[in-house]
Order: sequence, then C-alpha cells, then structure tokens
Amino acid sequence: MHFLVVGQWQGSASSRAMRLGDGAAAIAADLPRASTTVVDVPAGAGDRLETAVARYTSVLAVAERVAEETTVASEPVLVVGGDGASVLGATVGLGADTAFVRIAGSSGFRALNRAQPLAAETAVLRILVDRPDDLFPALPTLAPTSVVVAGVRGVEDAETNALDRAGIVHLDVDAATPDAIAAAVAATGAGAVFVHVDLDVLDPSEVDGLLEPVPFGLDGAGLVERIQAATRGRRLAGAALTGFAPVDPDRAVDDLGVILRALGALTSASRTA
Repeated sequence: MHFLVVGQWQGSASSRAMRLGDGAAAIAADLPRASTTVVDVPAGAGDRLETAVARYTSVLAVAERVAEETTVASEPVLVVGGDGASVLGATVGLGADTAFVRIAGSSGFRALNRAQPLAAETAVLRILVDRPDDLFPALPTLAPTSVVVAGVRGVEDAETNALDRAGIVHLDVDAATPDAIAAAVAATGAGAVFVHVDLDVLDPSEVDGLLEPVPFGLDGAGLVERIQAATRGRRLAGAALTGFAPVDPDRAVDDLGVILRALGALTSASRTA
C-alpha cells in the first residue's frame, strides 16, 4: 500500500482547521518512509470562485494532486488527511465493481448551493456522487447504489432524506454493526471496496483530537471491527483516514494508539484480500 499524506485544512469549516495539518504530519511520522508521499497543500485559504464550495481553488488543487499521485501509484493508495475532503481525487480509477464505504459520524451529503457556499468536507460524498458538471470536472462520479455510509449520528433530517432519495444505504451508529455493514457491502455486488474512515465516527473519549466531537460514537476496537467487516473477502482498491486534529502537536501521541490501530486494519485488508 502507498500512503499519501494530505494535510489539507481548507475543506473544514472549523476555526481550528489548521490543526488537521498537524494531525496528518503526526500520523506520517509512523508511516514507512519509502512508501509515503507528502502531497503539497496550498498555504492560502483559496477562493470559492462563485461555486458552492468554500475555498474551492485550494480544495481543487489538492484534489488534482491526489488524483495525479493515485493514477501513477503501483499499489492501492491510502490517503492520510487532513480534512474529510482530502479523499477527493483518490477515487480516480475505481471500477464499477468497487463499493465506496464511508465510516464516519457525519454524512458528508450536505446540499450544494451557490447562494450558501459550504465547507467541502460537509459535502464530500455529495461531490463524489451528485454534483454540477463544472465542479471538480475531472473527478469520476460514484454510483449511489455502490455507496454505504455507516456510523452516522446527529445527522439532520434533510441529509437523511437526501440519502434516501439518492438510494444510498446509510446506517446510524447503532445500526452499523459489523454484520450490517458486511451485508450492506455484499448487497452492492462489488468485488472490491474503497473505505473512507473519518475519525469523527469515534467517541470523544477515545480521541482528544476531534474538531467537532459528538458523544456516543464508536470505540477504537469497534472501529477496527467495522473496517474489517467492510473489507472482508474483497480487494481493497484504496482507502482514506481523515479528521485528526490534535489539540497540541506535542500531545498527538496520546491519540495515536487508537488511530494507528485503525490504520493497521486498513493496511491489513490490502494484504489479505
């Protein structure tokens, strides 16, 4: 597996978003150097250019760089973010036989509206599934029937209804048991899987470095079980792990045990499928 370290923060709505770069760097320190590429992230916030996405130019530039690196990689790519929109670009080359599994506390399916631009990570799944043709035009779109969302909690009714209308299977944190996730992936008929883990799926008691902590999430062992369920018996076509924002770079190590176990579950899937 090849690791892409993407310390993007421009896709986050948080005033503390720049911590995400520190989080990506902290995880990168534990990755094998020979198998790791650091993707340059613009220093500036970027311009929305009248689109529905805040800081669009920076998010677009990073997505294009991730896509370039993914295209030339000889192994499946695992993106280490950064905000949740760091995954944009990593889905290039995914075949019709690939399911996309998002294990996250948030849906990533906020509506795109030019009159009210929003942070890219809040609409990252919408961007991948259903977006205007002129928004990220080089990115492939995902078939809604190939997508499974698991672990969400506190999602607004408008987002839940939009997922239903799109035909996307979504399991809240209580319903997202390992068996339910495995069944949902099996129902897609896919032989391969791309897994995006956003750490907001974890309970705040597990990791301090969350920008928007929401109670009643998964524990670390539960997250590993759900990654294993999503990938069981299928080729791992790619993956992403995003959302680590340590309170202080010196304290990042306190959270790394849980995070590296999740990372290990993803890399193990790439070796065993």
